[in-house]
Amino acid sequence: MIKIIMDKEGTGKTKRLIDMANRSATEDSGNIIYIDDNNHHMYDLNHEIRFVDTSEFDIDDLRVFYGFICGIISENFDISQIYIDDIYKIVKDNSDLLEIFLQNIRKISEKFSISFTMTLNGDPENAPAFLKEYILR
Repeated sequence: MIKIIMDKEGTGKTKRLIDMANRSATEDSGNIIYIDDNNHHMYDLNHEIRFVDTSEFDIDDLRVFYGFICGIISENFDISQIYIDDIYKIVKDNSDLLEIFLQNIRKISEKFSISFTMTLNGDPENAPAFLKEYILR
């Protein structure tokens, strides 16, 4: 399953994502991963959540980021949820590959029973059709 929290910048998407991750840490017996582009929110998360700071790695496009996520999953098959804070801060490339990226994420989500929740900046009313099915209201 893929869920996207999409709204304009400064509307509390990250706080909502952190709250969801922390709630999951108390309710879910699987391992939870939180991926961000820096470590500013590391201490806002439950200590049982594995925090991944992508600034330590050269992730320049969505294909590389997909491979990065696959590497995380291959290391630990007990992952039940992955939270990603603002894909386009992690991947500085605003290319048209988001649709393909989400298709690939959907496949691994189904194959490994992992829920993905991520944030994106933008107006959900003007989101492309391929995103609308994932957007949380």
